[in-house]
Amino acid sequence: MLPTRFPSGDNSARPALLRAFRAACVLRYNIRKDASQILNHPSPPLKDRNFPYVQKIPAWRPTPDRNPELEFKILAVAFQDERAPNWNGNRFLYAAKTQDGLVVVKFTRQYCPELHSFCAERGHAPKLLGYGTVPGEWKVVVMEYIERGAESLSERASKHWTKWNNDLMMLVKHFHDKGWVHGDLREANFISPAKEPEKIMLVDFDWGGESGKVSYPTWMLNEYLIDRMTTKSLRITEENDVRVLTGSLERLQRLGVQPPNEQLMD
Repeated sequence: MLPTRFPSGDNSARPALLRAFRAACVLRYNIRKDASQILNHPSPPLKDRNFPYVQKIPAWRPTPDRNPELEFKILAVAFQDERAPNWNGNRFLYAAKTQDGLVVVKFTRQYCPELHSFCAERGHAPKLLGYGTVPGEWKVVVMEYIERGAESLSERASKHWTKWNNDLMMLVKHFHDKGWVHGDLREANFISPAKEPEKIMLVDFDWGGESGKVSYPTWMLNEYLIDRMTTKSLRITEENDVRVLTGSLERLQRLGVQPPNEQLMD
């Protein structure tokens, strides 16, 4: 053991020596802690190493009879094809499973779980099951998986457009009355369940939030988001929502153009 007093009586190096000793103790503690975590939490199988190693997050508004944590296992990349890339650098989507069945897990830089939950409670969004933040300030969103079937959104719109129009206009009015905005009400963010084709749902609440306080991240936006835009501000307002939603419904009704209904991203 190194002495803390030198024969010459010069103790000027003692504080530095004590600091070094303290740092060595902290390092030893952290090495033991990391080794214990590795032993108790082995690495995932090789095939799973391309997925985020996140297996549980806080459940969304758990009740006394529910576990406050939601556990899941990521199975695959979700909705990835040449028309709808799974990620744009700020959002990643995965299919996963819980003890209750399939879910969708989304990693994103920002999100409005309150607006998502508001729409889900009214039957116009997938149920929000879990929400939390992981290192790197990534938001993790777990929602129910909605089976959409083979029929395109535009094909269903020809049969259910009037109901969809009324339901969405009323839904948007209700959350505007609460002071929220969605920010991206393009038809790419509409889904219709295979078993309930008369129902229309919204997804992608990344840009949602309090009206006038949330903003588009850039002027490099999808053409449908800037169509008929009159303001020079990136602030998202009720007027933005109504303008974009009206354009989306008009395209579904008039043009009959099949939207990329698997596309959940920009």
